[in-house]
Amino acid sequence: MNGFDENMPRQIGPYRFVRLLGKGAMGAVYEVVHEHLGVHRALKLFRTDGRNADFLRKRFLAEGKLLARLDHPRLVRVHDLSFDEADGTPYFTMDLVTGPSGQPLNLADAQDAKGGTSEERLAGWYGDMCEALNAIHAAGIVHRDIKPENILVGKDGRAVLSDFGISRILDAQLREDIALTRTVATGEPLNERRILGTVMYLAPEVRLGGIPTPASDYYALGMTFFRLLTGLWYEPGGNAFDLLAPFNPAWKPLFMALLAQDPSRRSLPPLALACKPRRRWIWWTSAAVLVFCIAMTALLWPRNERVPNDPQDEPPAVSEPPAVSEPPAVSEPPMVDVSEAFLATPGLGREP
Repeated sequence: MNGFDENMPRQIGPYRFVRLLGKGAMGAVYEVVHEHLGVHRALKLFRTDGRNADFLRKRFLAEGKLLARLDHPRLVRVHDLSFDEADGTPYFTMDLVTGPSGQPLNLADAQDAKGGTSEERLAGWYGDMCEALNAIHAAGIVHRDIKPENILVGKDGRAVLSDFGISRILDAQLREDIALTRTVATGEPLNERRILGTVMYLAPEVRLGGIPTPASDYYALGMTFFRLLTGLWYEPGGNAFDLLAPFNPAWKPLFMALLAQDPSRRSLPPLALACKPRRRWIWWTSAAVLVFCIAMTALLWPRNERVPNDPQDEPPAVSEPPAVSEPPAVSEPPMVDVSEAFLATPGLGREP
């Protein structure tokens, strides 16, 4: 929701109000511009209907101080926390995150957009949220309200985590749980506490009154992306993972890790969908078949000899060299018995 708000102030401190970006139980978020610097920011202004006002005011200030200590590109940063001089209403200014069109965009809006969202874009946003959760968990913070509406998309197409209004700080002085806040899953107290969060994204142990941990954030992240991918809610048990059959097979082990019923078995695995395995297999198979066909065609195609159209085009016949005749054989003279002839010649033979 964004646009005109009849209750929107004209100015607080140096910030001039431009438009309403969204509302919640603890306040409203506006786009503002600094009257001296000309910089556009998002301003969260504390508002309540009077119930538990003091408690919610403290919680509002805690959120601003918490975000001010965090510095990560995948988290909304707080730049200023102050009070309205007129009535003391607290407010803090944050990064103004708008989509490529200049309008506020979250993952719920992206899911409803015409044409849906590609698996590659979802994989990129999932990677962004892995960075965000690793950063806040390392700082000792559990978000407790991971859902599409709290994941914003910037002009660069990257996802940013916002709204730490019910986050749980794992710190001794802030460890006490909250009795009432912006999103309440059930209206009935459980173990003298209310269950905080958005009901469809709550981990099983949190629904039963357990203390939120990083593993409960993993579960909410799994519920978020399962719905973004399939358009359906994940139902534990049965054949829920069969709904993933039409999609990249890398999603299934990821959701099995995120949505495990036992929190000790949950993890935050990476996901890489640079090229879909199924499509990559088909592509390489097709390429191999094409290369094989080309090779076999070149090998088996009959080689056509050039047939001249004009007799003059025929190359001159090469005459073979004349055969060389062998010399005539020389007959040997007949053998003559010289001794007998000599003896038979008168006067030449022996004397009688």
